[in-house]
This record gives sequence, structure tokens and C-alpha cells, in this order.
Amino acid sequence: MILRSGEPPLSEADDASGEASIDAWRRKATDVYSAVMAAASLPVAFGLPFLHRTTWRQNVLGIVAWLLVFGAAVVRRLRVRMRVWLMVAAVWMFAWGMLDRGGIFLNFRLPLIEVPLAVVILAGVRRGLLVGAVNVLFILAAVWATEAGLLPQAPPSWSGHEAWLQTVMIFVNAVPQLLLLAWFSHHLSTSIRREHLTAARLRAEAAERQRLENAVMAAGEQASRRIGDELHDGVCQDLTGLLLQTKRAQKTLAAEERPEAQALQGIVEGLGDTIGEIHGLSRNLNPGWLTERDLAGAIDDLVRRSAEVADAEIVFRAAGGAPGLDAMATSQLFRIAQEAIANAIRHSGARRIEVLLAHEPSATILRVDDDGRGFPRGFANRQGLGLKTMSWRAAKVGGALTVGPRPEGGVRVECRLPFRASNKEAERET
Repeated sequence: MILRSGEPPLSEADDASGEASIDAWRRKATDVYSAVMAAASLPVAFGLPFLHRTTWRQNVLGIVAWLLVFGAAVVRRLRVRMRVWLMVAAVWMFAWGMLDRGGIFLNFRLPLIEVPLAVVILAGVRRGLLVGAVNVLFILAAVWATEAGLLPQAPPSWSGHEAWLQTVMIFVNAVPQLLLLAWFSHHLSTSIRREHLTAARLRAEAAERQRLENAVMAAGEQASRRIGDELHDGVCQDLTGLLLQTKRAQKTLAAEERPEAQALQGIVEGLGDTIGEIHGLSRNLNPGWLTERDLAGAIDDLVRRSAEVADAEIVFRAAGGAPGLDAMATSQLFRIAQEAIANAIRHSGARRIEVLLAHEPSATILRVDDDGRGFPRGFANRQGLGLKTMSWRAAKVGGALTVGPRPEGGVRVECRLPFRASNKEAERET
């Protein structure tokens, strides 16, 4: 099991919203397109019986094709894809009727070539490509059938009615496709502009949130330093004064060989231990000596102080030169090291804890390994506050935290902070 943090996972809400928007537009476009096609093809479908040399089969195919388009326009309870397939079937039937009437020399190819564009817009790319492939095979089969003598090789004799029919067919097939394409292009450009505006607004909000979070973080660090200073300069000094007075009293009583001296000796030792703990706490709260060049020294001092209270052996190793990290990155890496070492001491049951700070050409790596018992069952479902805090600190400075099993057993906590251009500039300035 490996847990990673860095960039937050993308929410599915935006994808669902985008899909709902395009689906709504496609339904509206299908309503308009099917109605226009039904109205425009009406003269062709019902004008065929009055033309010269039309058979009953051609007339039936034309009327049935129009009824399919009319059904797609009227029955709006059907899904958009089903209504599109009805119109595609109408085109195939109409093309079959035109092919049977005039062979490959008239307008039978026009709807077959143009309809895939409408299918792509209304039903998606895959369905549009499928319809286009079927139509290409339809046209090639018609050419082969004409060559084989199975279809007429010459159109019927030309007349005024024929010119009227061909003109209407061209407009019926070309104009709605062009209008649909123009509408879709307008919808797409409008959506893109809207997305750009939304993205710009979100970037501005994210920058403001980042600024506020940095301000809160800086205020928290200042509060920690202030509390650390007060503990060191106030409580520690007061307790140190009490310790000195108690020591003098203990020595006086010991010189007089009075039994109270032994009791005061225990108080002296307790005060000394308490002062040491408060002093360590103040240093954890206020690593005021911590700078970008002292991160390795700060972690080394942290390791030495942690080893004094831990049952495990804790070792620290630094590799590479100072990377010129900014103050925020340095502070967060130190806090991550604090939390990771404390977690390993409290929860792992490890005998050895290894801490590595490596400055590579592309990144700074902080790694804490332990040889303890590893992850408890169900750990992924109940991550503690410490892990979430470390993940948040890593993400705030552009890094990524990885928590997973150590190859030799135990747990590995690793924070990888990319060596950004801003770090290079900071290094040149120093």
C-alpha cells in the first residue's frame, strides 16, 4: 500500500457538469435539426410520385424515410442517439430509392457524404465515424453493382421536374448540415470562452487562497516562535531560578545533615528534568536559528534530541550541497521531519530509524525509514491528523509526500520537493 499526496485529485463534478451541458445542447440541436429536416424533405418525399418514371417502390422508400425523420422530430421522449439513428436510417432508405431511380449519377451520394457530420455533432465522434464507414461501403457497393449491371447506368431523361427535384435535394442536404456546423462552432467557441473566464476566476481565487493560507501559516509560525520564546525566556528562567534556590537550600540542609535534604534532592532532579523538557519544547516551537543553509544541522539536532527519549536507534545522513530553498520550504521540511520521526517513535515499534536529507540536481528529498511493524490493517481508511498535516505541508511548497512500505520492512515516509527555478534564483542571490 502506497499513499501519495501532492496535487489534489480532480473532482468528477466538473466532468459531470460538462457532460450535462453538451448533452443538453445536443438534445436541443436534435430537436431543431430533425424538425428542419422533416420540413425541408417533405416536398421531396411527397413530390416523387408526381415525377416521371418513378416506381411504387421508390415512392414508398421516400415516404417511409420522411416518416422516420418526422418521428425523430416529434417523439422527443426518445434518447438523442435513438433519434439520430432514425434519421440515419431515413438517409439510407432515401439513398436507396434515389439509387434505384437514377443510379450513381444523380444525388444519391450527397446525403451519404454529408450525414456523418451531423452524426458526429449530435451523437459523438465514434458513431459519426461508424456511419461514415458504412456510407463509404454503401457507395463502393453501388459502384460495383453498376459495373456488374445490377443497377441502371444512366439517369432518367431530364425534365423541368427533375431540375426542381435535384435543386431541392441539394438544399435539403447541404443547408441544414452547414447551419448545424455553424451552430455547433458557435456553441463550442462560447463554451471555450466561458471555460477560460471560469479558469481565470478560479486561478485568481486559488492565488488569493494561497496568499491567505501562506499568511495563516506565517502567523502560525510566528505564534509558535513567540510561545517558544516565552517558554525559554519566561518559564524556563523562572524554573531555573527556583532550581538554584532549591539547590542552595538542599546543600544547606545537607550540610546540617537534616533529613529534608533527601526530599529536596528529588525536587532538584525533577525540576532539572522539567526544565530540559520545556527547553526542548521551546526549541521545537521556535527553531529561530533555522535558515535554508542550516536545514541539515537543524534535522541533525532534532535527531539527537529525539534519540535521547526514544527506545530506537536514530541516525541521520545528509547528502548533496545546500539547494537554496526558500524560508517557507525549509520550515515545512523541518516540520515534516519532526512529525515523521515522532510518528516512527510512537507507533512503529522500530529498533532503528534512519533519516536522510538529500539534495539532488532535480529535487530535495527528505526520507524517514523505520524497521518497525509496518502499516496496521485498515490504515488507508483512517489516516491520522499527522499524515494529513505532512501531506498538506508538502503540497504547500510544491512537493509530494509518499508513505509506503519500506523494501526491507517497516514504513518509509518520503517528501520530494522539486528544485524549482525560484530556488535557483535564491541560490544565485546568496
